[in-house]
Amino acid sequence: MHISYLKGFLIVLLVALATSVLAHESRQVGPYRIVIGFLYNPAFAGFPNSLDLRVTEGDKPAEGLEKTLIVEIIAPNGEAFQVDLRPAHRQPGYYRGWFIPGVSGNYVWRVRGKIGDLEINETFSKFFHSKEAVLDPREYTVPKGR
Repeated sequence: MHISYLKGFLIVLLVALATSVLAHESRQVGPYRIVIGFLYNPAFAGFPNSLDLRVTEGDKPAEGLEKTLIVEIIAPNGEAFQVDLRPAHRQPGYYRGWFIPGVSGNYVWRVRGKIGDLEINETFSKFFHSKEAVLDPREYTVPKGR
């Protein structure tokens, strides 16, 4: 019985990890791998969330990018918000930028500036696994609509 419980737990854990990885877009830009998405998935309108950004060159983390990159999230209405890019605590090459998405819908990340000597201006729009990048929390509230 104990082994059965452990197997079930491991399966749930693997599915959760796979889902979080699928909720990020990964792209090679020059020698750098950029992986970007929301820190918390699914994302809900009105609830705090963060940029989840990782940049590597091969297996080496790219550090100091909070000084050289500008990252914006663009709302469904086209309004852009520049996140305050910060290194993730004790995770070289990982960055956060906190904000609250105001409405449900599809959002876009725009990353521009420099990584090393490479000028970049990249747009990411395939970083979510739900029907929209940010969901309406009323659709997932019990009782409905409250």
